[in-house]
Amino acid sequence: MNQQVCANDTQYASRQARSLPVLSSLTGVRGYPDKLRIYRIRGSCFWQARCFMNGKMYVRSMRTIEKRKALEAAKQFYEELLVRLNHTGEAEHDRLDIGRVSQSRIQHSFTAIADRALDGEKGRMLRGELSLQSFKALRNRFKKQINPYFSDKDIGAISYDDLSAFTAMLVARGASSITVMQYLQSIRMAFKYALINDLVNKIPPFPKVKLSSQPRGGFTVKEYRQLLRAAKNLASAQAEIKLATHRDRAGGIFTKTDTVPKEMAWMIGFMVNGFMRPTDLKFVQHKHVEIIRGENLYLRLSLPETKRHKAQIVTLRPAVRIYQSLRKYSEAQGWGGEDDYLFLPHVPDRDAASVVLSMHFNKILEATHLKIGELGQVRSLYSLRHTAIMFRLLYGKGIDLLTLARNARTSVQMIEQFYASNLTAEMNIGLLQSKR
Repeated sequence: MNQQVCANDTQYASRQARSLPVLSSLTGVRGYPDKLRIYRIRGSCFWQARCFMNGKMYVRSMRTIEKRKALEAAKQFYEELLVRLNHTGEAEHDRLDIGRVSQSRIQHSFTAIADRALDGEKGRMLRGELSLQSFKALRNRFKKQINPYFSDKDIGAISYDDLSAFTAMLVARGASSITVMQYLQSIRMAFKYALINDLVNKIPPFPKVKLSSQPRGGFTVKEYRQLLRAAKNLASAQAEIKLATHRDRAGGIFTKTDTVPKEMAWMIGFMVNGFMRPTDLKFVQHKHVEIIRGENLYLRLSLPETKRHKAQIVTLRPAVRIYQSLRKYSEAQGWGGEDDYLFLPHVPDRDAASVVLSMHFNKILEATHLKIGELGQVRSLYSLRHTAIMFRLLYGKGIDLLTLARNARTSVQMIEQFYASNLTAEMNIGLLQSKR
């Protein structure tokens, strides 16, 4: 469209089509609801904005031919609509007069600010500063709980009482203290964005939450042996005949009646002797594994970065035998190449593979009645990592926490606070009574 054409050029288009939007020009405003759009019409060289609110469509010319300026003007248009319709009761007016609404009265909905803050976090994720998993969790907190609760409430009007009421709502729904803290941190992120962009004058005080986390808990040596025995027995059991259902995916691997794969026993031993996280487990490929033969026999794992840790991991000696058996089995199945994954290599979606591994491990926990620990902890695949670290603290001769923490790609503080929290002095009575 020629930008020099004046708004009332009768030769540009037929009169019936002059006010219709040019469909290819319809553009959303990033960080704002989809109902706010800018677009061009055939009867004007200026960008237009429209927004459906309170059952009516509001339209305004942005009085500019530059798209960037039109987007900024559309944001102001949206904020003024919120003020006029939600607070002055003038929902019957089709047009708004910019000059009649002072800048000091313009309010900013929490949802709009939160969406813009999330765009910033998405940028961090694309730059590699934030993991995709963390970004998805953050986005889900806003989508499921935070935005529906605060809705279009002015962010500047949200007080300590509002935040306390939100916290009480989460607690009433059974949220743990850590979950509540994560939600409050997400809300604080939106407030920081608003403060940096001069949309609020200050951040309100936030409720204090006392963290009371319960470690997942590891397994004893006896329980570890039970897991290995159960994994082998379940893998050798005859598969149950089943009909295909809507739950069948990737050859039926999501079906709960599937037999436990033979790799599960190797996976349990590999984790207990390898210190890795379940998130490491789903990404480890044969090219990441190197057998080191020298004074000590072990595996050197050069795994992809997880949780901002990229250091190598060295395993215990039994992991070498486990890995060799696993690779021999994989090669017999047509896998075992350098780029193939160690566990469930036939599943290309590694998030799905992680779900399947967890599902099968839960079958093993249920078969051994070890799903719940002695202190009431709900055990999961992550408990195998706790077991690996706990066994080293119990049976490793003179091992120091710094060496253990670095090899497990964690911190000394995390080991003391979580992994070693279930250890008692009596468990290491030999070291306590030892002499030089």
